[in-house]
Amino acid sequence: MYFEACVDRVIHSVDQKLIPSAQYDAVLIDEGHDFKPEWFKLIVQMVNPDTNSLLVLYDDAQSIYNAPKKLRFSFSSVGIQAKGRTTILKLNYRNTVEILSVARAFADDLVSSHEVEEDHAPTVQPMSAGRRGAKPLLVKLPTLKEEAEYLASALMDANKTGTSWNDIGIIYRRYAVGQQLAETLARKGIPFQWQQDKKNSYTPLHDSVKLITMHSSKGLEFPVVYIPAIGAPSKEVEEMQDEARLLYVAMTRATHQLVMTHSDESLLSEKMQKAMNVLAAL
Repeated sequence: MYFEACVDRVIHSVDQKLIPSAQYDAVLIDEGHDFKPEWFKLIVQMVNPDTNSLLVLYDDAQSIYNAPKKLRFSFSSVGIQAKGRTTILKLNYRNTVEILSVARAFADDLVSSHEVEEDHAPTVQPMSAGRRGAKPLLVKLPTLKEEAEYLASALMDANKTGTSWNDIGIIYRRYAVGQQLAETLARKGIPFQWQQDKKNSYTPLHDSVKLITMHSSKGLEFPVVYIPAIGAPSKEVEEMQDEARLLYVAMTRATHQLVMTHSDESLLSEKMQKAMNVLAAL
């Protein structure tokens, strides 16, 4: 609420000429898919009209805030001159063929290409740059506690074979999952940092496993990613697409190795099991 109020105050102040417009010769917007129309309208006013230099980076498949209920709009409706000035980036350099193949198969309905007018933001299916690696793993275990024990053991094995703690990210969806993992890692003596831990400051460069939420993982990447409890059911069936987007984002944070676990069965875990079948052809 406070953040929304701050945005509204800034927009109002610019409209009332209390904050000067056209202050910047060039503006770059990253993660533009999470921007609201009014935010774009505000930023357009802050660009110097003599340069008219505005770069928007946008990936509709990674829109995880209020999707898919978010307001759909054209660039022209928010003052952005997009026609004749768009470039579509299709090549994926972050993920291996194996990781990207499973992620694409899992979220096919989210990342499949949709042809739209140039004035709108299209969804484009990513193409692999061809880098090969280990096949992702999907492991079924009896309970969440045993998921945590399995991940802790896998972390220690990875570290013994040369993977630094800082190269490992554990990405979870719900607080209870993060809490279970934090307790297990602490008991096993594995160095980790958890954003929820208020006792210690969070320092990303510290040599430790990073325990983060799916929302916080946006924009990050790790050589090795573990995603626990992917079978946790959504409260409503309608939430599945939102949850699938979040899981797709988490999966694509892995640059070399991806391991997922679940103890519950749900629409998401069933969907993931089917997606894993693409590995047979690789």
